[in-house]
Amino acid sequence: MVIICLLGTDTYSPIVRNRDSNEIVASILQSVNNAGKDDGMRRTRIMYNSFLSYSMVTHYLKLLTGNGSLEYDEPNKAYKITEAGLRVLELHNKIIGMLNV
Repeated sequence: MVIICLLGTDTYSPIVRNRDSNEIVASILQSVNNAGKDDGMRRTRIMYNSFLSYSMVTHYLKLLTGNGSLEYDEPNKAYKITEAGLRVLELHNKIIGMLNV
């Protein structure tokens, strides 16, 4: 039996890559923003929508609540995006738009 692994070849190189922290932050902010400003989103849903492990989502949620981009709604156990988070997301999208010209 011969098993061929194509992950290291040029066929998959442009497709498979690691995201940087800016892309992960934008993904989390976009997920929470899509949930609605009043509803918020729970940690597990953020984890699934952003394709992150539990430890990674915990790390980034602490970072984003610490810098004021997200706030944690204790009674609902949900994260909500703040005005600062909306601004970060807006700037990220502008930068990506300019780089993809």
